[in-house]
Amino acid sequence: MTKIRKCWRRAALLLLAALVLLAAAVLYWKPRWRYRLLEEIAVYTESKVYLTEADNLTLERYTVAELREDRRVTFDQSLLLVNSDHPLTEDFAADIVCYGDTDVQMNRCVTEAYRLLAADVLEQFDEHLYIRSAYRTAEEQAQTIAEDGDVAAPLNASEHQAGLALDVYVPYFAGMGFLDCEAGQYVNDNCWRFGFIIRYPSYGEEETGISYEPWHLRYVGAPHAEIIAKNRLTLEGYIASLEPGVSYQYGDYLISRQTGETLLLPEDFSLAVLSEDNLGGYIVTVQLEGGND
Repeated sequence: MTKIRKCWRRAALLLLAALVLLAAAVLYWKPRWRYRLLEEIAVYTESKVYLTEADNLTLERYTVAELREDRRVTFDQSLLLVNSDHPLTEDFAADIVCYGDTDVQMNRCVTEAYRLLAADVLEQFDEHLYIRSAYRTAEEQAQTIAEDGDVAAPLNASEHQAGLALDVYVPYFAGMGFLDCEAGQYVNDNCWRFGFIIRYPSYGEEETGISYEPWHLRYVGAPHAEIIAKNRLTLEGYIASLEPGVSYQYGDYLISRQTGETLLLPEDFSLAVLSEDNLGGYIVTVQLEGGND
């Protein structure tokens, strides 16, 4: 019986070793699987970041009309929530420009961030980051739905119609294959540094209703992209976490969701970005005095 047990034990160890080697080989030849495994492990090792309620600042009332004339204030569309529950209105007009000297169109607030991200990818990996799809008109979105209705967002529920979404790739690596190259993994891990988020992350399908799309970048700007990425939030979850009327501080930034035509901003601030949220109000992002330019 002892010899039989030893044989069974040896066979079990050999089988275990073979399975480990097989798993290692699969992970080696399937980079996207390895990346997603490491991403899941990161859930238990990475630190979250926290917003604190700011209740010791002197705030002043400004009308939206006054703020539009203030040289310190930029109005953009960076934090519009666009999905099936919150579609764009029929009279919505995206703030669209051409990127550089190309005919690629995107929202004005996205251009510089994409330029910096693409330059970083080129420097790090000697790979060009290309755009497969950026701004789409309503007619173009309707055509996309007709051609690929199973995955395309409904009309007026696509961020592409706001020019805030970019579907990106590097040569030979597109779609889910974007994760099979180092550049694609790098973009997924670091796009927040440039104001982008992975709009439909692997952990967010229940909230977004859309499966993982590692190629779909969405611009939200600083510091929102960092907060969303480091706390593994969806855009839906992040905006819902901002209680209307409450000011939150994160580093040198003050963040608040406000409604109405009169908004509260700090008595002294350096710069501010105001974006409608597509929920009937604004998300106000203020850079406090002493913050970085």
